[in-house]
Amino acid sequence: MLFALTSGVDFLGLAISFWLALYLLARGFPSRTTIRAVIALLALSVFFLSASLNLWIQTPGTTAIRAALLTVGLTVWCDLTQKLIPPKEQSKNTWIVIAIYIFGFMTVTLLLENHEAFISEQSNLLWVGRMNLGIQYGVYGVFQLAASAAILYNLRLGRKGKAGQTNPYFVAASVLAVSTVGYGILALALTPPLPRLIQDALIISSLILLGISVARHQTLIERRTTLHELPISALVIFILTTIYALVAWAWSHSPLILILITGLVILTHSLYGLTAEFLVRSRYKKESEYRNQLRHLGNLQPEASLQNRLEGGLELLCQILDATGAFIAISQAAQFVVEVSFFSIALGEKLDIPDMGPDNIHEAPIDLANNVAWLVPAFKGRDQLAVIGIGFPKYRHRYSADDLDLLAEAADRVAAIVAMAGTQSENINPSMSLRAESDELITTLSTNPDPQFVKMVEDGLRNLSDIITLGQSSLAKALQIEGKTHIDRGKTLRQELIEAIEALHPGGTRPKEPLPREWENYVVLHDAYVEGVDNREIMSRLYTSESTFVRSRRKALRGVARFLLEKANA
Repeated sequence: MLFALTSGVDFLGLAISFWLALYLLARGFPSRTTIRAVIALLALSVFFLSASLNLWIQTPGTTAIRAALLTVGLTVWCDLTQKLIPPKEQSKNTWIVIAIYIFGFMTVTLLLENHEAFISEQSNLLWVGRMNLGIQYGVYGVFQLAASAAILYNLRLGRKGKAGQTNPYFVAASVLAVSTVGYGILALALTPPLPRLIQDALIISSLILLGISVARHQTLIERRTTLHELPISALVIFILTTIYALVAWAWSHSPLILILITGLVILTHSLYGLTAEFLVRSRYKKESEYRNQLRHLGNLQPEASLQNRLEGGLELLCQILDATGAFIAISQAAQFVVEVSFFSIALGEKLDIPDMGPDNIHEAPIDLANNVAWLVPAFKGRDQLAVIGIGFPKYRHRYSADDLDLLAEAADRVAAIVAMAGTQSENINPSMSLRAESDELITTLSTNPDPQFVKMVEDGLRNLSDIITLGQSSLAKALQIEGKTHIDRGKTLRQELIEAIEALHPGGTRPKEPLPREWENYVVLHDAYVEGVDNREIMSRLYTSESTFVRSRRKALRGVARFLLEKANA
């Protein structure tokens, strides 16, 4: 019975520590603090792997190796708790961590140099390893006491500085880890020996509490995750591991194969998640570089020409969409003349483009289909002033709906720029207005919101009247809405969303139906979410088709999302 329980606990400890280490590595690998936790968890996973294998294949000297792994884990965990205390206290107590590292290195060296420090390994499989009294025993025991005292001291400093009060699970996990040390020291030389099951169960309990801390308080996580992400990820890994383990057992009936297959499944599936996380971060980094270029474009001198501004915006639009090229053709007489081009149709080329509605995105006609994927009209009022042609995507089969929405927004800005460039009114300063409209194009591109954030905004608008749900939403967390309670956060977020919708108001009194085009963005959101009007009624107020309504709604949602991001980053 004791053998079965010990074997099961060691197997569970291996799975939990190994998966949690790889999960934290994927979600927080840029953070040195997170890397410390990963190292400690990996040391524990190897400890449990060795303990599990040793139950079936007894190898002399492995007890000393496992003791060295516990020493490494305890050393790094002490450093981790020191990194989570207030910065002022960190600088004052750095010497403690350095001393623990030196002491830990000495302890590991002594343990690995003399594998015979632990006695009766062959007959002591289910009991805490016992040591001969000597220098190894003294150093190992004193180190464990010193490291445990340092961990508790750091936790006390963190609580005193209010760094740990909102994260009781991490504190409890650390205290449980220290309790295993006390149990192990008592068991080192006592007769009769104490069961290893209790020590291993205490370690697993600390791992479970650490997992809860990660899920509930985003501990050691660099990017924001949802409350359900860790449990769902753990459940998926558990199901997959169970399936593979059952197949391995049915195939081999070997506990060793079962243990190794479990570790391999966790490793391969976690590495897949780590690779996906790395690619996502790389994409965000690439987009950030584009945004930096866009901000640089926004710093063009006021005397910069219309063509220079459009060329810069067009080039960066192609980079964001990964397009092969693009052009802008401006209406002249009955034709469109290519005024700006980026790896697309030659400048000065005259195009016969059929009439396009102000809300439509068209596939390119046959004569342009080799170089151009989509044509987007740029209207000012009822006049089509220009058209944007975008080439095919470089690395994808087609553009997403979000890509086309961004393209449509850019077309609106281009129309405003072209219209402003042709303004001859004495009451308007053309150069200043041109720069303002150009800056709007740069802002549209540089603050292009992530689709996931737009989805959070949409969910927030759907729950606009439910302040309880709003206060607990991921949008409130993403915008770092503060409040004493979730209800206060919900009220604040509701006000922020209403303010964002009102920012779309064109100004003046709402005209009679049919509403002008400049009112579309405001009406599709205000009437739907503030007044609760049915979509069919809104479409009739705008005299528009369902496809155009959906596109206008997506565009308005992106505008609200951009407003919230700009305000949050101001």
